[in-house]
Amino acid sequence: MTYQISFKHLVWIPVFLLAACIKTEIIPEVLEPELSVSPAAVSLLPGGTATLNAVYTDSEGQPRPELIFYYSAGPAVAEVSSAGVVTAKAPGQTWIVATAAGLADSVLVTVASDNNAVARVEITGAPASLNTGATVQLQARAYNMNNQELNGQTFTWASSNGAVLSVDANGKITGGNSGTAAITATAAGIQSLPVTIQVLPAGGLSRSGQFSGNSGYTVSGTATLQQTGNELTLTLGSNFSSGNGPMLGVYLAKNASGGLNTQNSLKLDNLKSNSGMQTYPVPAGVGLQDYDYVVIYCIPFNVRFGTAKLD
Repeated sequence: MTYQISFKHLVWIPVFLLAACIKTEIIPEVLEPELSVSPAAVSLLPGGTATLNAVYTDSEGQPRPELIFYYSAGPAVAEVSSAGVVTAKAPGQTWIVATAAGLADSVLVTVASDNNAVARVEITGAPASLNTGATVQLQARAYNMNNQELNGQTFTWASSNGAVLSVDANGKITGGNSGTAAITATAAGIQSLPVTIQVLPAGGLSRSGQFSGNSGYTVSGTATLQQTGNELTLTLGSNFSSGNGPMLGVYLAKNASGGLNTQNSLKLDNLKSNSGMQTYPVPAGVGLQDYDYVVIYCIPFNVRFGTAKLD
């Protein structure tokens, strides 16, 4: 008996593609525990209730609702049950705090005296960051329980740190010393949620780190994350060098090891060159402190070629 082998449907994969990314280690991914509670603010009338939604995930990314506890900073204004149900008691404001494994997040609860009273104050026009010496005009608006804007209100403005960020009686802020401060506006005794703004020194802020190779791959050089005004940019230095691989990507990541996904990383672009200086814009809304690592990543095989820790 003879056999005939057909090569018509065989798929040939170049050896260099397989060899480029197969030296991998399976490293368990360690995530940062996270706690969040929503909504950020609640407005109620006395006797009214609202249910908060708190989510806690542990270092393995698993939800652990049994570890969440609530308490009220002002139980005379509003109480909260173990299930996160808020009950309004008397007009005023307080914070409801959710805690889990040493983490905390909070909700601002406003109890309005009636449907026409101020139930919510909002600040608009606030930038995420501001250069030293720069000014920005903020706006504040007050609303009742029916979500109708209340005109003719007088607002009182305040800064949590006037040396970092000052605010005048009309809501104009001015950047002072570098740092972070929160701005609030108050009308009829009802305060807005704090708006946090970072003041940048002249020339902006930056975080840098040195690449080291992972799993036997060679990556070296400097990575710098630079913030100027509201723009954030990643620059790989003139001393940057990386080994070859199929479809290498440049990522910002939250963890030092493990695979990358949409929860723990952000892809900036495909690697433009295996050596030399190159720049990658970071999408709007990403902060300088949001990610601690820059990763050169082999996308088809889910392998880290090199990692730089940002300091």
